[in-house]
Amino acid sequence: MKIKFWGVRGSIPCPGPNTVKYGGNTSCLEIWFEDIERLIIIDAGSGIRELGNDIMTREMVKSGIRTEILLTHTHWDHIMGFPFFTPIYIPGAKLKVFGPVTYENETLEETVGGQLTYRYFPVRQAELAAEIEYISLKEEKLDLGDGINLITKYLNHPVMCLGYRFEYKGKIFCTAYDTEPFQNVFYNDPKDPSYDERG
Repeated sequence: MKIKFWGVRGSIPCPGPNTVKYGGNTSCLEIWFEDIERLIIIDAGSGIRELGNDIMTREMVKSGIRTEILLTHTHWDHIMGFPFFTPIYIPGAKLKVFGPVTYENETLEETVGGQLTYRYFPVRQAELAAEIEYISLKEEKLDLGDGINLITKYLNHPVMCLGYRFEYKGKIFCTAYDTEPFQNVFYNDPKDPSYDERG
């Protein structure tokens, strides 16, 4: 597994001379499995724009872009780059977008793809050329194929959020960001037994 960080900031992109060392883009990292030429992306913050541009220079474009995007959660800084990810505009590209099950009214597709409406953006999701499948995740174990195994774990954040543990050929890589020391952030009624006044 080769890991490359395309964005590490939170909340808002902040490019400039003060952020040169770590970069100014929000969350996006690439896991490249060189021996099987497999690409997995974690989060679609503003860093995914540069990753998408880089993908367009790779050999995978000739054989057809295939990738998975695993969202840790759907806060803005983790999905804002999705409309600027070039492969979603490429005919024949196939993307699977995974993300945590939400208990709100909107589905994962509506939350992420909802950015692509004329209210916010000049291109609608229905106009994208790529084939995009949205898959909701919960705390579970998954076989991603090609010998890649994934374990997901809930993190503590004010929206459903997942940490990821990838295992491939005896190597392990984990993500666990946007998580707070435990307190119940979902209950705000002081009469509820799960209420935490520090939250």
